[in-house]
Amino acid sequence: MTSMIGNEIIHRRNIILFSLIFAFFTIQVTINMVIEGFVSVFPPAFLFITVGILLLMMILKKVNPRVSMYVMIFCTYIYFYFLLTDSPYLVNYLFMWLGLPLSAIYQSYRVVLLAFTGSMIINYYSFFYLHEEIFPNVVKGDFVFLVLFGVFSAAFLLTFIHMTLRLWKETKEANDKLQVIAYHDPLTGAANRILLKKKFDQLKESKVDSIALLFMDMNKFKYINDTYGHDVGDQLLKKVVSRLKGELRESDLLCRLGGDEFVILLANIDLKEFEGITERIQSSMNQPLSINNYTIQVSASIGSSFTTEVSRVDLDTLIKEADERMYREKRKGTRGQAL
Repeated sequence: MTSMIGNEIIHRRNIILFSLIFAFFTIQVTINMVIEGFVSVFPPAFLFITVGILLLMMILKKVNPRVSMYVMIFCTYIYFYFLLTDSPYLVNYLFMWLGLPLSAIYQSYRVVLLAFTGSMIINYYSFFYLHEEIFPNVVKGDFVFLVLFGVFSAAFLLTFIHMTLRLWKETKEANDKLQVIAYHDPLTGAANRILLKKKFDQLKESKVDSIALLFMDMNKFKYINDTYGHDVGDQLLKKVVSRLKGELRESDLLCRLGGDEFVILLANIDLKEFEGITERIQSSMNQPLSINNYTIQVSASIGSSFTTEVSRVDLDTLIKEADERMYREKRKGTRGQAL
């Protein structure tokens, strides 16, 4: 279905199809002028040129690529109708059938069915109204074979599109899974260092107003692992990630550096708002968690770094600065004991 194909892709395919039709029209007009003279081309060419300019404007202005797509197919068969009416030759009839495979460029069942309908209408018109010019030696009973040719062609294209879209969907799902594996922590689903670096570089390139970073380390995590077991420790980390995400904005990035260390990357935030988010996270981390019928009191030490000089800062410097402040908090002992 075309819903699976983005508008930008459809727009590019509109350009390709328009280019092919324009090339065919240019060649056809040139041949007609050589064989029959300049007079044979006009006035029909005026209509084609006018429609072509309108289509070109729709494409260049990106006027709803999906609507332009259907208009392109419709105009293609209007063009073949006038072409066969003006020049009822077998070669032009054969060229008309090219519209059906060309429609498959959109990978859309509806477009192929629309092209099939157009082909059948032009096929009927050519065979019964232009029979003497195009099929002088063909009995009218053979029309059924031309219909079957169109049916089999459309069926093949629909099958081809179905298999292609299915393969495209499976490939996309596989790529999405690989993206998750490549950029996320397998235990908690939080971002990993690779995604953190990628996100930071994107923020710098987009020239955001400010970048802020929180470095968080769970207090007594080793004690929790030793007391309740590593399975409980793993579940605790998952719940911590879920709790942290509930305090963050959609644009913020939560990264697990390893063990019980987390980094939160924020951008386009003023210092007051940043302090507010930090306080909410600190308060949230002080709330107990229930795991396997255990009520575990948790807490975290948090260090922060903030800058508006985005172009001059690097990620390692921000992490180091926030890490040092976090350890100062731990040493104060105001938010739990270290380790």
